[in-house]
Amino acid sequence: MAKLIEKLWNWGHLERSHNKCTGLTECSMSPEQFADEYGIRNSFIVSYGGNIQPPFDDMAKRFSVLNNVKWSVIGDASSPLPEDRLADTNAVIDVAGKFDNITGAIVDDFFSPKRMERFTPEVLMDIKKALNAKGLDFWCVLYGDQLDLDLEKYMECFDGISFWIWKSKDIVHMDEYLEKVFKHAKGKPVMLGMYLWDYSGDVNRPIPGEVFETQIKRYFNLLMDKKIEGIIYCSGTIGDADLETNKILKKYIAEFGEKIIE
Repeated sequence: MAKLIEKLWNWGHLERSHNKCTGLTECSMSPEQFADEYGIRNSFIVSYGGNIQPPFDDMAKRFSVLNNVKWSVIGDASSPLPEDRLADTNAVIDVAGKFDNITGAIVDDFFSPKRMERFTPEVLMDIKKALNAKGLDFWCVLYGDQLDLDLEKYMECFDGISFWIWKSKDIVHMDEYLEKVFKHAKGKPVMLGMYLWDYSGDVNRPIPGEVFETQIKRYFNLLMDKKIEGIIYCSGTIGDADLETNKILKKYIAEFGEKIIE
């Protein structure tokens, strides 16, 4: 059994990473500060624009105050691809051997032609085997517009899936999306991502409160029913902004965070 709050995660980009793309220049919240402010003490740590590079030891010291960390072996789409065949896998394995709270790894923004060509299922399976041999699990990011791709060979290479609805206007289709996600997962753990801001290029604005609340209510119910492994919030770096999404998230954590998932 676990409390609901223990199943919530931060999509841990570094402080100020999103200031330019959102225009929220006043934001400066670090992953550690987000954990203290929201009580969400699990975090993915993901390179944004290449701002996290190995060796990871000094940064991992910062994040040793978190309960669980999953580290990116391939950063976001704006991060340069690592030269090593297995990307940053060996660096993640090395730092995980020094910090017990690092429990897994992830590839972000993966299902694009360039990344899929470079990291074939064979390479991904080698990454998975290397991580699993050290007790680390391996996750991917999947978006709504990728659900109709032929991904079966790739899905076999991951221990879990994190799914994201990129555009807030598409949240109305979340049940249709989720049906496809669970088919891709074939029983593997699924975490569902929720944005605190609409980052889609044709919008780039705050998410309407009623839209966000519809999504969080549905996802909290799925979590309480043990249909999903967790919920991820992107991103704590704007957790100090005066946004309806942040206020609603705090409200739901206050109301449901201590509830036991049985």
